[in-house]
Amino acid sequence: MNTLFLEDHFYFNAIASALVVFICFLLSKSSKTKDYVGFIYLFGIPLKGVFYYKRFPFLFSEKLALGPEEKVSILMPMLLFLAVEVLFLSKILKQSPSGQI
Repeated sequence: MNTLFLEDHFYFNAIASALVVFICFLLSKSSKTKDYVGFIYLFGIPLKGVFYYKRFPFLFSEKLALGPEEKVSILMPMLLFLAVEVLFLSKILKQSPSGQI
């Protein structure tokens, strides 16, 4: 795999994770949606997967055979940004009503 593809993959995960956290942060500010932010996040995970499939459809081709290093280089950014999302979401859900993180 070329480095341009890996950078594109990394940027996609970074932007998607930032967008998900930002939307959850905005929704946590509303008293109507504050209790549902976790459920909205759970809906966002498969939605992010759909956008990932649309952005990188060739990764899901049956003809593509990836080696272990390539699989790890695809999986590691996903897991890293998933952990960051969960960390920020836990901070958002724990925040006090005054709006401080």
